[in-house]
Amino acid sequence: MEKILVGKIVNTHGIQGELKILSDTDFKDQRYRLDQPLFIKFKEMFVEVKLKRFRPHQGFDLLTFFGLDNINLVEKYRGCEIYAENVPIDSLKPNEFHANQLIGMNVMQNLKIVGLVTKIRVYPQGDYLEITKPDHKTALIPFRSEFVIAIDSSLNRLEIIDMEGLI
Repeated sequence: MEKILVGKIVNTHGIQGELKILSDTDFKDQRYRLDQPLFIKFKEMFVEVKLKRFRPHQGFDLLTFFGLDNINLVEKYRGCEIYAENVPIDSLKPNEFHANQLIGMNVMQNLKIVGLVTKIRVYPQGDYLEITKPDHKTALIPFRSEFVIAIDSSLNRLEIIDMEGLI
């Protein structure tokens, strides 16, 4: 099954093998389920792990895995990426999207392409679209209805408001 990136291990937390994750995923409650495996990309190989515990903590997610209950066993994974199986999530509400549906969309402003969605950044204040402009510079657009006018997945485009300095 296809794997999708759900986050990056940025540090350990405590001595009990807990890992601090900078999550890069939507629907964390679905991706960090105890009954589904996760995969740590370590030295270009995927190490399958079984989640023992998940909890949010100060803007990060803390994960503990079965069999890795000591800091000495998890220290080597610092800096590694965590993947999950790309299990479809069908409970989307109207105007709700998966991050991978938005990445790669053309960003339009006044019927002109002004960039491409290259990443979704998740902050406590809300989600932001990282836009790569034609000059290869990046801009952040809040992913809120005040800034994003329309999303047309069939045409692979997202329209933003016309606001000076936005992009």
